[in-house]
Amino acid sequence: MNEQNRRPEDSLDRLLEGSEQGFVPAGNQVPGSGDDSFEPDFGNAFDDYGDYEEPAQDEQLPPAPVRRRFRIKKIRFPKLIKIAIYLAVTVAIGVLCAKVGWKMADDVLALTRPNQDAEVIINENDNLDDIAASLKQAGLIEYEWLFKLYCKVTGSEHYFDPGNYTVNMTYDYHAIVNSLMASAGRRETITLMIVEGANSYEIFDLLEKNGVCSKERLEEACAQYKFDYDFLRRLPYGANNRLEGYLFPDTYEFYLKDDPENVLARLLRNFNVKMDDEYMDAVNESGYSLQQILTLASIVEAEAANDDERGKIASVMYNRLNNWNDKMLGMDSTVYYGAMLLGESFSTNLDSPYNTYRYPGIPKGPICNPGMNSIRAVLYPEDTNYYYFATGVDGVNHFFETQEGFEEFINSDQYQDIIPAGYADLAPAQTEEETAESTEAETQAP
Repeated sequence: MNEQNRRPEDSLDRLLEGSEQGFVPAGNQVPGSGDDSFEPDFGNAFDDYGDYEEPAQDEQLPPAPVRRRFRIKKIRFPKLIKIAIYLAVTVAIGVLCAKVGWKMADDVLALTRPNQDAEVIINENDNLDDIAASLKQAGLIEYEWLFKLYCKVTGSEHYFDPGNYTVNMTYDYHAIVNSLMASAGRRETITLMIVEGANSYEIFDLLEKNGVCSKERLEEACAQYKFDYDFLRRLPYGANNRLEGYLFPDTYEFYLKDDPENVLARLLRNFNVKMDDEYMDAVNESGYSLQQILTLASIVEAEAANDDERGKIASVMYNRLNNWNDKMLGMDSTVYYGAMLLGESFSTNLDSPYNTYRYPGIPKGPICNPGMNSIRAVLYPEDTNYYYFATGVDGVNHFFETQEGFEEFINSDQYQDIIPAGYADLAPAQTEEETAESTEAETQAP
């Protein structure tokens, strides 16, 4: 049968037969293989992978690690704790600000610097930076930037003149600026003692008499100048005895022909130092204002003959204020002060807010400038039942619990009516009978 006469069915049969015998299409047989199975040769390509081992049927692969997700938990504070933390932070910031503010105020006002002189030299070409550095080196200021700011704000940066100066370390910024002028170089000083119990007018007379400053300028500054102290803020301006009670008695070295503000500032600065936190706390706990405490202390200062009497006199005033219905202090020293202001003679009928026989309670203000012993006596009075006292011929005060005992003493020959120092010209005029008795007593005296 030739190719032409071959049927399609025969080709199909041959194809199926070849597949059963492992038929390989022509052109794809591997030479020399014969009937052997074909095995490919990859050389050494897979030597690094080692021998492959089938896993045992019962062997289990380790479980895949579990990836945990971590969450940051928010810490929740109770509301009260949040408020406490907020208040603590606020207080801490406030304390820090107060401390910084105090340090700057101390530097501006020279509240705690020692009472001693320092030498300052200003050269011809010195500018404000150089001057501030010299003051810092001399111990007169602490913060150069603050002093420079003060000078620029007050317009005093061009006030300084070359020269050698002696400046007291208790001077505030204002006084330092005034001291560093040509007219202030190598100034003459004088040492004066202001005694305990002196009133402001007596102090001004003393300063004028010794060439420190005129009484007129001192009174004007006392009435109008704004001194930057907390204890003066509630005092009204206008009265020339406005600073009565605050001009602390002590020994001072003053510049001659000084400005009144500088002079008064030294006395006020000393008062501020003496009335430290301990005493100011005692004032706050007393139930009275600082003005009232100083008023009572000034009365103690004027009435006491010695230190032992101060606490007793304070107790007499407190007993009258707390236990008498009319609360009349009845102190002669206050009437004398009121009479001086009015230019009149002593009288228990005097129409003055200082007349403690006519007006109840603590008088308008201090009648002199008390020392620390009298201030302490009022802050820490003795506990007594005394309501009366009077001066004897022995020069000391005698104290009584009853009016009967008091009247018996003043009607005896042991009593002596004492006129406070400085008020002799304000004493009440004597009657003709009193003048005759006085003359007779002087004649009979040994």
